[in-house]
Amino acid sequence: MLNKASLISSLLLCLALNGSLLDSAFAIPALHMGPGPKSPEAGISVPIHRRSGLADSDGIFNVDKARVDVIMTVNKHRRNMMNYLSTQGSLPEGFEIKPLLALPVNLLQTLTGTNIKRQSVPLTDENNDELWDGQISIGSNAQEFIIDFDSPSLNFECFHLTYLRSLAGSSDLWVPSSNCTDSSCSSKKKYNSSASSSSEAQSGTFNIQYGDGSTVSGSIFADSVTVAKIPVTGQHFAAVTNMSIAQTSFDGILGMGYSTLSNLGAPTFFETAVKQGVVSSPEFSFFLSPNGSELYIGGTNSQLYTGDIEFHDVNTSPGYWKISDGSISVPSNASVVSGFDTIVDSGTTLIYGPTDAVKTLWASIPGASAYDAEPGFYMYPCNQTLGVSFSWGGKNWNIPDEHMSTGFTDGSGQNCVGAIVGQNIFGSSSPTWLVGDTFMKGVYSVFNLGNNQLGFAQLA
Repeated sequence: MLNKASLISSLLLCLALNGSLLDSAFAIPALHMGPGPKSPEAGISVPIHRRSGLADSDGIFNVDKARVDVIMTVNKHRRNMMNYLSTQGSLPEGFEIKPLLALPVNLLQTLTGTNIKRQSVPLTDENNDELWDGQISIGSNAQEFIIDFDSPSLNFECFHLTYLRSLAGSSDLWVPSSNCTDSSCSSKKKYNSSASSSSEAQSGTFNIQYGDGSTVSGSIFADSVTVAKIPVTGQHFAAVTNMSIAQTSFDGILGMGYSTLSNLGAPTFFETAVKQGVVSSPEFSFFLSPNGSELYIGGTNSQLYTGDIEFHDVNTSPGYWKISDGSISVPSNASVVSGFDTIVDSGTTLIYGPTDAVKTLWASIPGASAYDAEPGFYMYPCNQTLGVSFSWGGKNWNIPDEHMSTGFTDGSGQNCVGAIVGQNIFGSSSPTWLVGDTFMKGVYSVFNLGNNQLGFAQLA
């Protein structure tokens, strides 16, 4: 169990880091339907646990948790854009590097109480985020490490750090080095390059400085890496020699985003696995539910969805799983908001959209109004039918009303706080929406790296 000082330090680090696994951009919208009959797949299922949400045990919306979620989300994508600028030389059109958001001290003190909890079970969520950890091995002698998988999306990043669904650089792999003498490394498993016959030192160095001043730096190596029984060779990663962060229960971080978001400037683990043909399909898929959630690596699990998968082309230039031609409908308006780009990210709890567009959306919901306790949030009568659906030129994908509530406004249970929030995550001029669990819980999501496509299917 971490002491309060370690919790505070870890939370500050996560606030500075927050980044994502799934993300990408779009040019010309295209719709592709998957083949008819589905044949058995040979991928690997990784069980994952859902995050706890933004409500307390009594079902009342926790404003402090919501503020942290917003700060985490903004800072995560700020870090991703910094990585993108570093590797690509310029930002994607319409994107900008947002100012670093700091967590108020009084809120930090509140959250280091009972709201911040950690668990030590395989692939577990952390602090209201989908952060999962698991075991990997590196080197010819299979040196084992406990890793935070950064998903965004697979944005697995701050799994055991405390609250991080996507640490800065959601596309990198780093573990402590045997040469690390910092106190943060004392309890960690460490990579010994001389003990692995397949280890090859690379030129350059790995260095990340986070917003709170915490740093992680070290040497770059290429070696064999095995994740969930999927082995690759020559995978680039960092062996960290300096780690000025708090004690955590994981050893390192593995990101599964596009390499354009990588600090290492090298292919990610999943990209390497696809290139080397060690996965049966260049896909990974998500099934998110209160129980039995799953990340499926190397294809899809046909037992979890029905019908065809509706695929949409992705433009990888911004490093995100981003699709175009989005529209939102409600019962009273078939296209209340339209013509926007969408980034789908499993490392995001809520749905974030440009402030004006979100205001327009909630104005179409009878009885809805701004939630004064937190800018960007809206409330509505809990018994009101919402019927919100997203579409990208194909089917209307409905968000079940029960997924649209983040909790009651108070103990009366009459009004609920909505899960669609007004926040310009990617820049004031960007019409891009960030869609997370609120939407993904109602569909089967498929991320195809081979064709750079993102697909959805009806849940079985």
